[in-house]
Amino acid sequence: MQTVWAIALGAAAFRFLLFRGLDLYADEAYYWMWSRQLATGYFDHPPMVAWLIRAGTELLPGEPGVRLLFVLCGALAVVFAALIGREMSDDPRVPAVAALLAATSPLLMLTGGLALPDAPLEAAYAGATWLVARARGRGWIAAGVLVGLALLSKYTAALLAPALLLLVLLDGELRRELRTPWPWLGGAVAVLVFLPNLLWNASHGWMAILFQVRHGLGSEATWRSVLEYLGGLLGGAGAVALPLGLWRLARGRDSFTLRVAAATLVPIAVTALAALRGPVEANWAALVYPALCGAAAAELVRLRPAWSQGLLAFTVGLGMIAAVGFGLEVRNPVLIPPDSEVMKRFRGWPEYAAKARAAAGLACGAIGDPPGCGPEDPFVYPSSYQEAAELAFYAGWTRFGPAAERPSQLDLWMAEPRPGEAFLVVGNIAQEKRLFAAESSGPAAVAEVRMKGELLHVVEVTAWKNWQGSRPRRVTDIDYLKDAYPR
Repeated sequence: MQTVWAIALGAAAFRFLLFRGLDLYADEAYYWMWSRQLATGYFDHPPMVAWLIRAGTELLPGEPGVRLLFVLCGALAVVFAALIGREMSDDPRVPAVAALLAATSPLLMLTGGLALPDAPLEAAYAGATWLVARARGRGWIAAGVLVGLALLSKYTAALLAPALLLLVLLDGELRRELRTPWPWLGGAVAVLVFLPNLLWNASHGWMAILFQVRHGLGSEATWRSVLEYLGGLLGGAGAVALPLGLWRLARGRDSFTLRVAAATLVPIAVTALAALRGPVEANWAALVYPALCGAAAAELVRLRPAWSQGLLAFTVGLGMIAAVGFGLEVRNPVLIPPDSEVMKRFRGWPEYAAKARAAAGLACGAIGDPPGCGPEDPFVYPSSYQEAAELAFYAGWTRFGPAAERPSQLDLWMAEPRPGEAFLVVGNIAQEKRLFAAESSGPAAVAEVRMKGELLHVVEVTAWKNWQGSRPRRVTDIDYLKDAYPR
């Protein structure tokens, strides 16, 4: 396993450097906002992402601290892929091959370098898959701990439950285990670890869980969205890991392989069904990619040496080229349009924040610089939670009302200006979407952030006088959440 740990740590170092110097991705900044107010639950997700960011930023400042522990989670996912592969084959090459497949899996490389819920989910779910697959007796307790941690990372980890129900029909060894107290105790431990977030959801109208269920059961699927899902599955897991991993799991008959197959194939089947209903995001199935890499390694070493070595070199090289190419393009776009969505999410945010502070000074000056209005720490109603998060990180602003575009954690915090206080609006918010009442506003101060001459971000700041109160949202797609919002 020394080689495996070397590969995992090398992957962690590579990913850390790959994203070093890049601005926080919009969602990373959003989760960083969460970490400033620690809780056992949040609007969109369980709390693990916020907890890890808070711990990382206590150790290291700036963007590297935000991403630090997620990089380490990515390394753990590589190790668990190797452990799964080792259980599936007696060939001593398998753990290192599995580690290489996981270390260069395109989506695991991406999620293993960014501060998103996926990295802890992938590590914990892979660890849970390994422990559940080999659990006997007291081993179910450790499996329960990892299952609970996976649930605290992202709710899709709950797909392990239907996988276990399926296994009761397929795995005679599991049925015998169920006659002992250990699997039940393991389940109780998983619930106990997850309990803080369950209690949070219960006290907030099951907000986060309902949000994700509705998000996963979309509508308006098209052939393009289905093909994008299939392409994302192949490109995300790896061109070798996906087909060989599925083939190995489909042929397995021993208890370990059956359990890994259920824990892997059920989430893929569920996300595939979701893709038939509506667009599916590329990371939804990524929790099973480490296990796929472990299974693929066990199958890969059975091929002729020339095929085995060639396919391994091909997939590792392809993954590295994709990662390096992404890193170079996002720093100096040549193939990617400078005004593309990828560039908008990763670049220009420090400049955006600096120009927003300058625009705040101009906007406040236009209405006479009333108390509470200025670039230091104004109260802000943002057009989007992403812009609010980037301003919080790069401009140092701390007071935000709900964002106009869609509900978010800002709705739960429901911060408000003081009565009569001046405040700022960032972005062009239509009158029917304004979530506040106020006396009047001054002219908007507008600036632009450009990259290679192309428009990246528009900064628009308006100062308003005399806040008079909040207005409810005028949308129906959050009616199911009405009991969760503060009165």
